[in-house]
Amino acid sequence: MKIKSLYKDYFQKSRVFIYPALDIKRGVSVTPIETYMSWEGVYSLSDAKFCCLYHLRKDEEFIAFEKNKLLGNKMFYDFKQVEDNKGVYVFDFQDMYEDWYNIVKGKYSKISSDHKRRIRQYIGLTCSDLPYIDSFLYPERYFPLYAEMIGVKEELLKEVGELCDLPNYEKETLNISILSLENKKEIV
Repeated sequence: MKIKSLYKDYFQKSRVFIYPALDIKRGVSVTPIETYMSWEGVYSLSDAKFCCLYHLRKDEEFIAFEKNKLLGNKMFYDFKQVEDNKGVYVFDFQDMYEDWYNIVKGKYSKISSDHKRRIRQYIGLTCSDLPYIDSFLYPERYFPLYAEMIGVKEELLKEVGELCDLPNYEKETLNISILSLENKKEIV
C-alpha cells in the first residue's frame, strides 16, 4: 500500500494519536462515539485528560468491556453520565504528558517511539490508512513524495517539519452537560 494522493479530510486526532495508548484493540464492537482532548468547562488541553464518549449499554459485552477496558484501565481517572444514556470515561495522561503535548501541538513526529509503535499496532499493518499514519509519524521519509504531490520544494516541507495538520481544537473539545443523578438536572 502506497500513498497515491493527499489525505484531505479532517480526522479526529485524539482517536488516531491518543486512543491507542489505552491498549484497547481495534475491531472490538464496543467503540466510542467520539474522543476528545478537552471538555468545555471541565478539562482544558493542559489538564491532559482524554475523554471518550460512549453509549451506555446493559448487555454483557458492554458490561465486561467497561469493567476490564474502561474502569479497569490503568489510566482511568473519572466517569460522568451525560444526556441521552451516554457516558464520558476520562483517562489521565499526566504520565505521558510529553506525548500528549506533542499531539496537542501537532508535533506528531516528536511522539515517543514507544507510543508510535502502539499507534501503528492499533492501526494494523494491513490497514489502508497505515501509509498515511506512517507519513505523519515519520515525515522525513515522505518529504520527497509530498513535495512532488503538492508541487513545492522539499526544503519547505522540512522547515514545517510535519505532514499532518494541527488538531481542530473545536472538534477536539467535548461540549456536553454532566447529568446530575440526584435531581436529574444538567450541570456544567
